[in-house]
Amino acid sequence: MTNQIDPNAFLMGTGGRSAKFEAEGDVSVGYITHYEMRQQTDIKTGAPKTWDDGNPMRQLVVTIDTEARDDDDDDGVRTVYIKGQMQKAVADAIRKSGEHGLGIGGKLGIKYVSTAAPKQRGFNGAKQYTAKYEPPTLRVEDPGSEPAEGVDPF
Repeated sequence: MTNQIDPNAFLMGTGGRSAKFEAEGDVSVGYITHYEMRQQTDIKTGAPKTWDDGNPMRQLVVTIDTEARDDDDDDGVRTVYIKGQMQKAVADAIRKSGEHGLGIGGKLGIKYVSTAAPKQRGFNGAKQYTAKYEPPTLRVEDPGSEPAEGVDPF
């Protein structure tokens, strides 16, 4: 079995800081610079997670460029791991924007709004999110016009 790896994902996927949604009201907003599907991993062991039938549990990993800075070495780049209820919130936001998916340069905002009641005694309830998505905008010059000064047209 061949496992195809995107060369650019390998080159550019440097881990980085994760967006944190620790307390209700936490928000992460930024422009999308990269996204890819990955298999979920166990937070304690790092082992790949699978469903009972052996199929991999997937998540969408989105890198956003934010204005957040935690220290002098912080470039503001955050990774968001989209799965579960967050997936539904992001999908709803994309639909509301009129788009059919994410785009590089689009603006994604995610907010942790509440915690659902636990489904089983002794467990934590699932975090509930809301999201907003603005598709990327592209400024197209008139075909016969000269590019703005200092702008490389290609």
